[in-house]
Amino acid sequence: MNAQNFIFVDGDGNTIENGATLTMDQVSYKEDFVFNPDGSYEIIQVPMISLSGVYIKNNSAESQSCKVTYNVTALPNGSFAACCAENCSNLDSEGTIEKNANADAGKTIDISTDTEWVPVAAGTTTVKISAQGSKSMLPDSEITINFIYDGTASIDGIQNNADNKVVARYSINGQLLDAPQKGINILKYADGRIEKVIVK
Repeated sequence: MNAQNFIFVDGDGNTIENGATLTMDQVSYKEDFVFNPDGSYEIIQVPMISLSGVYIKNNSAESQSCKVTYNVTALPNGSFAACCAENCSNLDSEGTIEKNANADAGKTIDISTDTEWVPVAAGTTTVKISAQGSKSMLPDSEITINFIYDGTASIDGIQNNADNKVVARYSINGQLLDAPQKGINILKYADGRIEKVIVK
């Protein structure tokens, strides 16, 4: 039987049950920027949904290293950033991120700070997170996180308006586009709203 040397806990230190599924749907905003054709740029507000109040605790009586695996099984749009002990990586599609961290006995590993989904449209991103101590043959604990964005707030925080006209389209590096281009397109609307969309 595999011992649970590492367990998931909330911000108050309460155990999050092994196999639990949590929902993260609180939208906040962070600054991003888009380039204009003249080389200038605009600062915009983009929505993000953070992994809030989730930590990994070394439940053993000794210091150990831990492998933290983020298995992103659904990423319909946007990007996902996974951080562990301030070491971060990004994904733009489904995939796996692995991080290693050390924790003294009874101490926690911060996986909440800067772990987030930045959506460009409504949807659900699903991430299975597992923690496996260096002395374990299998993961000690695993939880599933559903990041949910209903799309009611646009990237700059203004309500979406389906009838609003696109007046300009740019590539991620600020080049004006005549037509949609594969990858991230930045749309500017008549009301001044700016939105990032992924064209497949």
